[in-house]
Amino acid sequence: MWDVVEAVLSLPPITLALAAVAVAGLAVAYQRYQRCPHCGRLVRRVVKGWRRCGGCGRQYRRGLKLR
Repeated sequence: MWDVVEAVLSLPPITLALAAVAVAGLAVAYQRYQRCPHCGRLVRRVVKGWRRCGGCGRQYRRGLKLR
């Protein structure tokens, strides 16, 4: 266990900063984007109402899961 902690702390600070930025970016992307339930393309997440997919042209909403 302490070997893992020592290995992480021995990394250069820029590496840790880049890893933190990558994790934050993935968290934001997960909140703002979703997969189209019809074609699987990455589309913006619906907050209210319906949206139209740019790939297949069909409408989707936040809770719709067809795939």
